[in-house]
Amino acid sequence: MPPDVFGALANPIRRDLLGLLREGPKPVKVLAAGFEVGRPAISEHLKVLLDAGLVTEEPRGRERYYHLQAAPLREVGAWLGAYERFWKSKLLDLSTLLDDPLLDTPLPDEEPVMKNTATIKADQLLSHPPARVWRALTDPALLGRWLMQNDFLPVVGHTFTLDTGAWGATQCEVLALEPTSLLRISWKNPPLDTTVTWRLVAEGSGTRLYVEHAGFDLDDPRQRFAFDGMSGGWSSQINARLAEVLDTLALDPLPAE
Repeated sequence: MPPDVFGALANPIRRDLLGLLREGPKPVKVLAAGFEVGRPAISEHLKVLLDAGLVTEEPRGRERYYHLQAAPLREVGAWLGAYERFWKSKLLDLSTLLDDPLLDTPLPDEEPVMKNTATIKADQLLSHPPARVWRALTDPALLGRWLMQNDFLPVVGHTFTLDTGAWGATQCEVLALEPTSLLRISWKNPPLDTTVTWRLVAEGSGTRLYVEHAGFDLDDPRQRFAFDGMSGGWSSQINARLAEVLDTLALDPLPAE
């Protein structure tokens, strides 16, 4: 997929042009009629879409008709769909804040560079005690049942891989670990270089689970797409598979439960 596809799709006018072309080929004058900007501006937007391989042009007499090319869009959809389908099938509720600052300390007289970063957050009350929830987060076999296949170990500094199947692998490292209360890992799947934190707080006979996925660089069009695609999934299926594993443990607890 050409690297400029994400940049081409980042502009709302160009997205609207693609929407019009879904109805069939159209010339510039017809496309421009639906916008407040003039035909020269629409022509410039169409050139960007041409360069990205999202449209083709066909001479018809004195006019040029533009056709939608869906193949690059399918590739974008597949890339985003991996994240959306993944988060919709897992439990993930996000924590409130990371304890540690994410920015490096600037050198003397150096202006700090502030990135336009974003964080996905959610929380969920689970009807299971913290020890049981912690076990589902840190036992590799149980983690594989509700999240992904892995070679995780609950040891700070341990590096491991989460297997996303057809969509590659997420490289991770255990950054912080406080038994039954906090687990933080790095989450790197290019272009993402993010962190995920699970925080467990006892609440009555259950556990309030906070999950926070932090560090999306919104200035990178690909990361903005990932952020938008993953945000809805975090809250829509918040405890789909983890809750199932927890319920199984409650009915048939393993040794030391």
